[in-house]
Amino acid sequence: MRIFLKLWLLSFVLLGLISCGKTKTTKPYQPITFAVNPPSECSMESQKKYVYDVMHDSYLWADDVANDGYRQDQDDESLLERLKNQKDHFSFIMPATESQSYFQEGVNDGFGLDFQPLYMDENEDNIALVLLYTYKGSPAQKAGLLRGDGIVKVDGQTVNSENYQTLYRRLRESSSIELEVLRGANTFQVSLQKARYQIHPILHHEVFNGTNGNRVGYMVFQDFIDTAIPEVDEVFRYFKEQRVTDLVLDLRYNGGGSDRIANHLSTLIAGRNVAGKIFHQTIFNRRYARYNTKQHFERSPAHALHLNRVFVLTTPNTCSASELVINALRASSNHVQVIQIGDRTCGKPYGYAQAGVYCDKALYAINMGTQNSDGVGDYVDGLAPMCYVEDDYTHGFGEVGEGMLGEALYYISTGSCYSKNVKSTKAAFATKKVLELPKEGFRRISNAF
Repeated sequence: MRIFLKLWLLSFVLLGLISCGKTKTTKPYQPITFAVNPPSECSMESQKKYVYDVMHDSYLWADDVANDGYRQDQDDESLLERLKNQKDHFSFIMPATESQSYFQEGVNDGFGLDFQPLYMDENEDNIALVLLYTYKGSPAQKAGLLRGDGIVKVDGQTVNSENYQTLYRRLRESSSIELEVLRGANTFQVSLQKARYQIHPILHHEVFNGTNGNRVGYMVFQDFIDTAIPEVDEVFRYFKEQRVTDLVLDLRYNGGGSDRIANHLSTLIAGRNVAGKIFHQTIFNRRYARYNTKQHFERSPAHALHLNRVFVLTTPNTCSASELVINALRASSNHVQVIQIGDRTCGKPYGYAQAGVYCDKALYAINMGTQNSDGVGDYVDGLAPMCYVEDDYTHGFGEVGEGMLGEALYYISTGSCYSKNVKSTKAAFATKKVLELPKEGFRRISNAF
């Protein structure tokens, strides 16, 4: 029986593909059927053939995929990597059980933390894996780890510029880990054991009193997963009760997920300004142009805020459905001002209308592009902020001294970015040295372990 996991992760659409089929309006989220069926038996040859056939059928760039067979490839994952379009940094294969756990059930097996490798001094002699966040109820959170803590040793091995990627992989693959953590001037030891925990996608929320009488809602949203709606609704009901007049939506580490959740969140933000209008348009390759469709914003719920502007905090880890929220809301017909603060987003206006499940694996091969109602969808280089601000790991979420939140609150008070010379700020920001982690495929969506 053919099984599909419904997931919409967004990406770039070639303008040439838009004219391949007439875009039509359909009922939201209509069932989509592709021609390639999973293999009836699970030899590696059969698995490779399945991936090869999908890439020549429903893949967004199917017409450009090499026709040189699959027998020379070691396995299905190496085949996928070889056949991917140069624009595609996002297609991936993962265990089907993990896919269902994360996207549909909202649970994860791991330590419950994410981090960024950073230099700890000006001479770039010392490196730490600085915690970005922990999930509520996860082993990391229960152990008392906090945003801004620096992991300086992993299993007794000091983190440095030559081994940090190896230690990153160890954190991914190990079931237990011994950490030495730096907090302020002190270090302490932490032992973590991977465990199954419920994902709570809202990492933080609160309401501030603005200087101009504004009531400013702030929400850190991490995962566009099916189980997010009750939590999002609860927070927006609270915002409504608190008479919030401005919203700061923190998507700085949100790698994406379901476009249904993105639609719901966007409708809660803008309410009557967008209700019933086009949320986004999806574009498939020429074989499946009949599925090109326009999805509409939801009806405005009672707890919608009806805002005509929203502040969104972004980094290069802001991806997919997060970018969709920005791109969809800022379309001209909505009359919603989206003030983006931080850094450029990852640049992923494509998605997966379906994932094919085969041999206990889930194949997410890009098969659709997206545009807003203005036809804008070519942000492969990311969406650029209005105010450039570095991510501030030294403050917790919700602290007004934190750089990106502070910038948003300043803008709400003054109507402009803190920096008077945006070009100069942008140039200085671009020269900042960062240590990169190998984030591909699913790790661009969720890098928490």
